[in-house]
Amino acid sequence: MKQKITLLIIFTCLFLNTKAEIPEQEIELNELEVVAGRTKMYSNLGRIVSVIDKQEIEKIAVRDINDLLDYISGIDVRQRGMYGVQADVSIRGGSFDQILVLLNGVNITDPQTGHYNLDIPLDLSDVSRIEILQGSSARLLGPNAFSGAINIITDEKSQSNVSLQTEAGSYGYLSNVLTGNYTDGKFNTLGSISHRKSDGYINNTDFNIVNAYIQSSVKTDKAGKFNLQLAYQQKSFGANSFYSEKFPNQFEHTKTMFSALDWKLHTGSWNLTSQVYWRQHHDRFELFRNFEGAESFPWYKDHNYHQTDVAGGKATISYSWKLGKSSLGADIRNEHIYSTVLGTAIDELKKVPFETDKNFTKEANRLLSTLFFDHSAVFGKWYASGGFAITQNKQFGTHANGGADLAYRPTNYSRIFVNANSAIRLPTFTDLYYQSATQISNPNLKPEKSTTFELGTKINPMDWTVEASAFYRLGNNIIDWIKEPDTEKWESRNLTNVNAMGFEFSGEYRFKNTFLQSIRANYSFLSLDKKAEGFDSKYALDYLKHKLVLNLNHALFSKTSMHWNLAMFDRSGTYTDFVTKNPVNYKPYWMLNTKLMYKDKRLTFFAELNNILNQKYVEFGGIEQPGINFNTGIKIALN
Repeated sequence: MKQKITLLIIFTCLFLNTKAEIPEQEIELNELEVVAGRTKMYSNLGRIVSVIDKQEIEKIAVRDINDLLDYISGIDVRQRGMYGVQADVSIRGGSFDQILVLLNGVNITDPQTGHYNLDIPLDLSDVSRIEILQGSSARLLGPNAFSGAINIITDEKSQSNVSLQTEAGSYGYLSNVLTGNYTDGKFNTLGSISHRKSDGYINNTDFNIVNAYIQSSVKTDKAGKFNLQLAYQQKSFGANSFYSEKFPNQFEHTKTMFSALDWKLHTGSWNLTSQVYWRQHHDRFELFRNFEGAESFPWYKDHNYHQTDVAGGKATISYSWKLGKSSLGADIRNEHIYSTVLGTAIDELKKVPFETDKNFTKEANRLLSTLFFDHSAVFGKWYASGGFAITQNKQFGTHANGGADLAYRPTNYSRIFVNANSAIRLPTFTDLYYQSATQISNPNLKPEKSTTFELGTKINPMDWTVEASAFYRLGNNIIDWIKEPDTEKWESRNLTNVNAMGFEFSGEYRFKNTFLQSIRANYSFLSLDKKAEGFDSKYALDYLKHKLVLNLNHALFSKTSMHWNLAMFDRSGTYTDFVTKNPVNYKPYWMLNTKLMYKDKRLTFFAELNNILNQKYVEFGGIEQPGINFNTGIKIALN
């Protein structure tokens, strides 16, 4: 503990002595918020909000949002399958249930389980940018922003267009995407439909994914801006050993439906925003795919069926005055699940949609009400913000969260910041109720709580950027699935305390008038002070201790460029080997990917090569990940 405190003090001294030799200019510092058309997640003055924009997304050798997030330091993406089939994403050592996921500012976090948080019903080509906020942020974003938040923002183009993209690659991979956009200045509509499939890289890893997304917005002179989103996703995939190594022939089929309407109005010193949304998620989980092999296990009577409905609304009013900006808001969110295994018994059976002669036998429901207030102000070279949020739920009681951000600007292109923020995370329905041949749930779980302290700096002149931060998170009542020695089942429990300490560094240089375009390095270090003594931890204590990512962009010929990505991953924790049944440590590994791209006004051609070093590695348990693989594609603008 003394070593960790000493390390934090050293970083404090380094940050406080950060200087940049930059010519002074008279620039008025106004509050800057991460904004993409209609979306605001968090102020970028008191924290670091990492952003991946459209131009960068096109260059990187990735095919889905899961892969894309792996390029950010402090983000841990543990993939069970490739091409966006399923992945658990965590921030700064938190679990996959401890992050908040937003789509254009709308909370789409799944209350059944964080395994479905990345069931996002749109294609990567629809994404304009992704914002990542690391650290507790419940005072503005609400419960479950425990260790961080991710905001995915769709493309809103200034010109009407239609495009077709097709890809093919290893393991029978095939993808087709049709996208269209219409705009006349005040009215904008974006629509896309995509289909992806693969035979799988090993047995029972095949998949079939369909996405459909439409977004329409209209700007009025007096009534503000209205934005409507409608989306649908369907996934079917072989889930080889996803949840238990004892039963490798698992299969999963999910459907996601989403709709949201938001409104924004700016009049004088007032800003008014509101949103209403609904998300429904269906899941059929087969421990034995098509019942193959189930005859040897008489206790397996049927598959698991779930239907999760989330409906909510949020309204915020902000007023800018001489002492800063004050914001007051309210958020109401109802979470409900019908299931054959999760919840309490229902009196009248309910038919399972999209299935024949299947009925739900259980359900659970909870209503969350949140009231929040925040105030921010700029005084010369200083920026300060602070606020609180109060969340009430009948089952878990009333909880208050708060925090403050403080930043100082020593030069026009640099700033130093410090902040402290708290958050809570309610147990998922899976944490509370899931019972199976390998798991025992605990309906008496308590909410998790965290308080995060952070110190950092950002230097951002014209050609280069440096970001660095150190943090310490105090976690109380942390929820995890654990297994005692000589027992067969995992059990959900509140661990006493799990505290996290780490730091992150990111540096980028952008070249001018050379074949080199940019070079970037990201590094993150993490340490948890709770050891898995006497039990095996399934999630909370398996974390990415070291992560190093190096990116290089360079030109080849006219309109042709290449992107190189070299990354090192070193994970703490153990998993059970499928063959020996003994616990083994995760081994560090290196990943090298590259992408060649030719782009002009109407035609884009690209070719990707992934895992060039042909590494044998696992990210979760003993689930094998694919070796060297390739992908090539073409995108044509049809107008």
